[in-house]
Amino acid sequence: MAKICLIYFDLHTGYYPSFHHGLAYLIGSLKNNGHSVYLSHLTDENEFENIPSVLKMEDPDVVGLSFTTNQKKYVHRLFEKSKINAKLVIAGGVHATLVGEQIFEEFPDIDGVCIGEGEIAVNELCLRLDNNESYLSTPSFYFKNNDDVIKNPVLPLQDIDNLPFPDYSLFGYQKIIEDSGQCFPMMLSRGCPYNCNYCCNHVFKEIYPNKNKYVRFPSIDRTINVIKNNLLLYPRTKKIIFADDTFTLNKKWLAEFCKTYRKKIGLPFLCNARVETISNEVVALLKDAGCVSIDFGVETGNEWLRNNILNRKHSNRKIKEAFHITKKHGIKNFSFNIVGLPFETKEMARDTLKLNLELQPNFGRCFYFYPYPGSRLYQLCIDYGLLLDNFQSVSSYLEAPSLKEIFMSHREMKKHFELMQSFFYARLLFSKIKIPFLFEKFLLKIILLLRKPILIFLDPTANKKAVVRFRKFIRKLAMKYLR
Repeated sequence: MAKICLIYFDLHTGYYPSFHHGLAYLIGSLKNNGHSVYLSHLTDENEFENIPSVLKMEDPDVVGLSFTTNQKKYVHRLFEKSKINAKLVIAGGVHATLVGEQIFEEFPDIDGVCIGEGEIAVNELCLRLDNNESYLSTPSFYFKNNDDVIKNPVLPLQDIDNLPFPDYSLFGYQKIIEDSGQCFPMMLSRGCPYNCNYCCNHVFKEIYPNKNKYVRFPSIDRTINVIKNNLLLYPRTKKIIFADDTFTLNKKWLAEFCKTYRKKIGLPFLCNARVETISNEVVALLKDAGCVSIDFGVETGNEWLRNNILNRKHSNRKIKEAFHITKKHGIKNFSFNIVGLPFETKEMARDTLKLNLELQPNFGRCFYFYPYPGSRLYQLCIDYGLLLDNFQSVSSYLEAPSLKEIFMSHREMKKHFELMQSFFYARLLFSKIKIPFLFEKFLLKIILLLRKPILIFLDPTANKKAVVRFRKFIRKLAMKYLR
C-alpha cells in the first residue's frame, strides 16, 4: 500500500498548536484503506531541519502539504531549506482549494493540488500509485503536466456517515488536550449555509456538483460513536469543544443530539452558534445536555459594517437577545470580534467595544482582519486597493493589520485591538468573582489604562519563554475553571 507523509503548517498563528479536523478525517480514511500515514505537525521553524531526515526514513510515495494563506511564508522557507523527495508533492486544505492552479505559480515544487474534501480523492490517488496507473485523471485534483495544467472534475460531497472515523492519534494529542485544560476539540458536522463576505464557505460550496449538500450533519448514532472513539484516545477528557461552524443550525438534529448525548456521553461541552439560531427552547436543550459555553461571532458593533461589508444580516438587538438568553439559562458566552476591516473607521471600532461592554461576555477575542483569497471581501480589497503590499507576511490573525491606513491608522487599529483584548481578559476574571457593578467599572478603567504592561504577558505572538509559559498557564486556568 502507499506511504504518505502529511506536513501540517501551524506556526505562530496566535492560537496554541491544535488539531486539524480535516487532516484527522483524512488520516482515518487513509488508514482504513490500509495506507501508511505519517504526520509532521510543524509548530516551530526549528523543526524544519528535521524534515529531510524524516522523509529519508519514511520514504513516502506522496508528501501532502496542508496550510492556510497566512502560513505560505513558512511553506516557502521549508522548500528553501529542504529538498522534498517523493513521487508526488501535493497540497490541500483551505488555501489550496481557494487558489487552485495558482498554487503551481506560488510553489513550483508542488505537483498536484487537491480541490475540496480529500478523503475519497487522496485514497484514489494512492490506489493508482499502488497499481502503477496514471494518476493524472484522479478526480478532485489539478496536476502540472509539462507546461499545461490538468483540471479534473471535483467529486460530489459525501454522506458523512459513510466516512471512516477521524484519527487524532498522529497529532501530539496529549499535549494539545492538556494545554487546553483537558478539553478535547472535535468536529461532527460540515459546512455553513451562511455567506459571510470575509469567510471561505461561500467560495467552497460553489466548487461541488452537489452544492445543495454542502451543509451535512451525521446521524445521531454516528455522532455518539465518533465521540466515544475520540474519547478512547484520551479518557481523561474533562470537556469537549465542538468546533462545528454552526452547531445549533439543525433544530431537529440538535434536539435528538442533546437527549442522546446527555445519556451516553455526559461531559460538559462548548460549541459555536449564530445568534439567529438562538431561542429559549434551543438554549434549554443545550443546558440540559451539559453545554457550559457558547461562542458567538459578534465581529463588529457597527450595524452598517456588519450588514453591508461582512454580509451578516442581523442587528445589535438580536445579538443582545442571544447573549441575554444564554445568561438566563446559566450558559457562559464568548464573543469573537474583528478590527481593521475594510471601510472601518475608529468610530466604528469604538462601536464594537461599546457593544461588548453592553453584552458583558464571559470571555472573547479580537482579531485583525485577514482576507481569504477568492472571498468577496478579498476581491473588494483588491478592487479598492486596500491591501498592504506585504500583507502575506502576516502569519497570525493577532499579529498586525493587513490593510493600508486609509480609513483608520494602524496606531488606531492596534489601540482598539489592545482595548478589546484587555476588556476580554478583565471579563474572564470579573465573570468569576462577584463584585459591585460600579467597582467593576472602576477596575475595568484601570485595566484599560494599564493595558500595555498587562498585554506583554498575554501577547499571543510573543516568543519569550517566560511569556509563553505564563500564557500557557493562563490558558489552562481559563479552559479548566473559567470557561
